[in-house]
Amino acid sequence: MPRRLARLLPLVPLLAACAGPSVNQPGAPAVRHFASTNVYEGGARWHLFVFDPAEPRSLDDRLALARSATAADPACRWVRAPRVEIEERTRAQGARYADTMLAAPLRCDA
Repeated sequence: MPRRLARLLPLVPLLAACAGPSVNQPGAPAVRHFASTNVYEGGARWHLFVFDPAEPRSLDDRLALARSATAADPACRWVRAPRVEIEERTRAQGARYADTMLAAPLRCDA
């Protein structure tokens, strides 16, 4: 058994890299999300993710950070939605927030 464990040990950094970026920890980006009143299918609600306005981020970066923040929140689960729908909802928040906000559906416990 210890020999098998020793062979798997080099894989730990690779698995950690798959977890996504760190959020809401010292030195990592702060990500907050708030439920909107808009319902998505299957009981999910659209949430607004807010990022540091001093650091504009690409949509891919915001998606990765939002997914990481959701994974760290035991009360919420990421709901798969078409990227185009996420882009449209995010754009609907206004040009002022184009690089610092993200709209995405989540299913959260009350």
